[in-house]
Amino acid sequence: MKMKEWRITTGCKKACVAMGLALVALTGQGQTKVNLQGTAPAEVKTIYIHTSLNARETPDSTAVNNGKWEYKTPQPAGRNTLLLWSDVAKRQENMGEIVAIMVDTVPTTVNMATGDVIGSKASVAMNKTIRGIFAIMGRNGSQDEVLTLLRNAVMDNLDSMLPVEFVPMIANELSQSELQRILYKGAPYENHPAMASAKERLALLSGNSVRSIGKAFTDLAMNDTQGNEHRLSEWCGKGRYVLIDFWASWCGPCRQEMPNVSRCYEKYHEKGLDIIGISFDNKKDAWLRAISTMNMPWIHLSDLAGWNSIAATTYNIRGIPANILLDGEGKIVDIDLRGERLDARLAEIFNQ
Repeated sequence: MKMKEWRITTGCKKACVAMGLALVALTGQGQTKVNLQGTAPAEVKTIYIHTSLNARETPDSTAVNNGKWEYKTPQPAGRNTLLLWSDVAKRQENMGEIVAIMVDTVPTTVNMATGDVIGSKASVAMNKTIRGIFAIMGRNGSQDEVLTLLRNAVMDNLDSMLPVEFVPMIANELSQSELQRILYKGAPYENHPAMASAKERLALLSGNSVRSIGKAFTDLAMNDTQGNEHRLSEWCGKGRYVLIDFWASWCGPCRQEMPNVSRCYEKYHEKGLDIIGISFDNKKDAWLRAISTMNMPWIHLSDLAGWNSIAATTYNIRGIPANILLDGEGKIVDIDLRGERLDARLAEIFNQ
């Protein structure tokens, strides 16, 4: 896989952004004495050591002699991950051959030919996760597969710094119970700034936000596709479940998710589900064209104000796709359900 192809779409935040998987190192006082050694194919002469997957920083390196190498350079405190890339793979921009390990003091052995790592539990998990993501992307797998891989890596390594690298990427996909498990008192990463988004998410799910579970919906007025004004209260709190879906025609992840939303609508509409699509578009033609071409036969509202939409400010929406699921009384029962999680939650409600 070429380096330029390495992109994981995580959502649209004030613009439709595909965020690269950045394992960014922090610097600070103190050092960690790593102890790495390994083998490499005969044609490999140098192993490059990167601190981020964008591979734009000047890497450190170590020579390969007779198929063997070692690396014991102390790493700055706060640096959690190292990425090993052979000179051959680097010239070919083949990121599928990158090996990822955690920065710790456990002696670690790396086979650059196979990509296998023997070391700490967290290092093995980090490498398995990174290489697993490349494998998924190489066969055009789904984003749900990537998210599942990241979630499992985090939940299985809560006693290490591994969550620092992945939690910020999946915070909006984690449940309240998962976040509570991750953000336990005394965690190695408890005060790490990278966990801020997870803490904000937990606060939201715990009742301190207009979108918190258990809160009643907040009413607002917007126009439909014909220019007629409607209020959410015309549908919300009227006995049926309502999914308020925040999206935009220009948002790639929203368009990617829409077939799943359509399937769920077809599956559960007759059982009691309505959907209200609230678009953050600012061009009416693009909005209407997307509705027409993407099989979205539900209620649509927009003030065509983009990120200045009253819906964004009312519900504190900073990234899309996003959604709010209301029960028949108009109370929030879940938020930000995507992929398999959306169908599973609706099945739980309607198939009792």
